[in-house]
Amino acid sequence: MNDLNQTYSLSISYHQITVYAGNEVPPVIDWSDDDIRQGFATGGQGVSFEGINNGKASIMVTLNSKETPASFDRAITVPFTHSSDQVHMTSVMAQVLSFSIPKGDYQLTCYTSQHPDQDLYYFDFQTE
Repeated sequence: MNDLNQTYSLSISYHQITVYAGNEVPPVIDWSDDDIRQGFATGGQGVSFEGINNGKASIMVTLNSKETPASFDRAITVPFTHSSDQVHMTSVMAQVLSFSIPKGDYQLTCYTSQHPDQDLYYFDFQTE
């Protein structure tokens, strides 16, 4: 189990990060042309966000944060409901990061920020 408000490393592949609830098997989410244009796709109790680059990235997860990142290139907010005790994050063929997020309905915002050495993804779960 990973702690909130800490920075973790994740290998991004196929330009996507999937956030999902339930067991540790990520859902298979097919991207349509509209999904690609909007920067995310949903399905199977999860959402995949478009990754900036493939390679190592820094991941931070917060719950009801009052602050947004100082700078970011893109912010996407989607509804996210889960009835599990954990939320997982991964990319294709990458390790799974697991976070203890209480069951419920959230607005999940993914902030992305491109950096020369390693891209940053900041995920904030806000209760509705």
